[in-house]
Amino acid sequence: MRRDIYTMPEVMFVSGQSNTFHWHLFTMAKVPFNADGCTGNFAVVDYSDQTGDPLISKPLTFLIGDDEVKNVAAVDLEPRDTLGLHGKYIYQITIKDVDGEVEVPNQGFLQIVHNINESFLK
Repeated sequence: MRRDIYTMPEVMFVSGQSNTFHWHLFTMAKVPFNADGCTGNFAVVDYSDQTGDPLISKPLTFLIGDDEVKNVAAVDLEPRDTLGLHGKYIYQITIKDVDGEVEVPNQGFLQIVHNINESFLK
């Protein structure tokens, strides 16, 4: 039986739109994950070609959340990151701790709608 890995929130926006995304990180025991000292990455691949290089790859920043723990992962997408893209994509965040251990909290769908006025953003 296949376990569904697309458990992260689905995101939809127009190509070329500025976006900031936040994910609250928790351990399996539902305790806030302390990402202090961690590095992270946000990556996007085409839904129909998941074997290619990421179309977008950006570093994550980690912010202090409600529990006074650095457990919020954030990424800023600039217009140039998505301009020209439209369709269904898969995104993933990857977190590496200070010991080099890697955690991938599953994946999510990204729906990018065609921008009808891309020339305005170029």
